[in-house]
Amino acid sequence: MDKLSTKTLILPVLGALIPDGISPASSLLVEFDPEGQWFAVSRTIVALAVKNGLRVAYAATARSREDTIASLTKLGIDVDAAERTGLLRIDDQYTSTLKLDKGNPDFVPVDDKYYRIGSPKIADWSIDQLKSLKGAPSELSKWREQSGALAMIDSFSPYLRFNEEKVFLEWMETRNLPLHRKLGRLPITAFSHGLHSEHFYKSLEGMFDGLIEVRVVEQDNEIKNTLRIRNLKGQPHDSRWHEIQIKSNGEATLVS
Repeated sequence: MDKLSTKTLILPVLGALIPDGISPASSLLVEFDPEGQWFAVSRTIVALAVKNGLRVAYAATARSREDTIASLTKLGIDVDAAERTGLLRIDDQYTSTLKLDKGNPDFVPVDDKYYRIGSPKIADWSIDQLKSLKGAPSELSKWREQSGALAMIDSFSPYLRFNEEKVFLEWMETRNLPLHRKLGRLPITAFSHGLHSEHFYKSLEGMFDGLIEVRVVEQDNEIKNTLRIRNLKGQPHDSRWHEIQIKSNGEATLVS
């Protein structure tokens, strides 16, 4: 039986827009303008979650693990300490998009703190995920038998350079999302807006429980970054646009 937590999560930054909290068995899709502030928002969510004691697995896909660590450090997180205790995991999936580690196609554990993946091809590691779905998931020792965690994927769009949309969608529906549910984790999975086909986005929107949009708009001769929860199936939520403001340390906040 899947070990799912029944406790709802109040997500940093987004919590005020989802008053009842959200179940770890849920999944959130993010569609963001590439020139916008999504990365500041995602890393703020992660930093505040860790400060609040919520376990977070962060997949660094569009930016390097080192860049992610620097951002979280600026936001006040002792990344090394958080990784040692198993409160935070920053997996290196960025190296694979540069084709720098093709000799290790699978997820390779590094010092029992995080995973590094060598191949950006879904087929190279889909089989292992299927084995995890059918049996005990292969996890770092600090992450076994854990549920109620947040899984943040900063952007999966770089992987679409190496995988056809149809193959990627099938993997997302039959491997990735079911594995998150089995592990009892709430995934927030982002894609760049406008880079992929309309069919691709619509198919994803049907798979996920909620949709977050991050957009850049021009208003009164000023560029503004905005965010809204466009949809959250079966739950009350604030669907209005909110402006994103960035503090000097990179922390993102929402204002009405």
